Amino acid sequence: MSAPSREISISRLLPAAMKGTWVYGLARRNKPEVKRFVKFAIVGGVGLIIDVVLLNIFERSLGMPVPLAVALAFIIAATHNFIGNRLWVYPESRKQKKRWQMPVFLAVNAMGLLISELIFLFFQAPITELMRLVPLAAFQDHYRGIGLNATKMVAAIVVMLWNFFVNRFVTFRDVKWQTSANG
Repeated sequence: MSAPSREISISRLLPAAMKGTWVYGLARRNKPEVKRFVKFAIVGGVGLIIDVVLLNIFERSLGMPVPLAVALAFIIAATHNFIGNRLWVYPESRKQKKRWQMPVFLAVNAMGLLISELIFLFFQAPITELMRLVPLAAFQDHYRGIGLNATKMVAAIVVMLWNFFVNRFVTFRDVKWQTSANG
């Protein structure tokens, strides 16, 4: 008699209708890659915290222009993310030379930075204006900072998806794709 599995199964929490979708089937066949994505999201989440804290320090406290504050915070967070991805998300990638891998990672992230800057360029003003219109005193008093951070969250989601898929297939392409059958 074997011991019960201690693995957490998210599938128990999903509605039956979701289990019949192609996305669910794809995720089940690629469980190791889904786990890798979760690790990537954790590293990215910590990087996002670093990014947001530094963005607010640079822009709100030090008075840097938004594009410079966004870029500087993003570069520091991207360096953290490279280290976390290399050591934890893709430990097999350590066979690759850092002097090749890091510039590729940073180039992918530079495109992510461009995407982020474009989101700020086109969406920060309208999002900030929406925050100003919220009829709550806390929003009225801090709508500028709330708008900055809400725009950052939109950019972070878009850039996270970009970074995961492009880094998976470019920067860490030598890491063997794992499926449930060979994982």
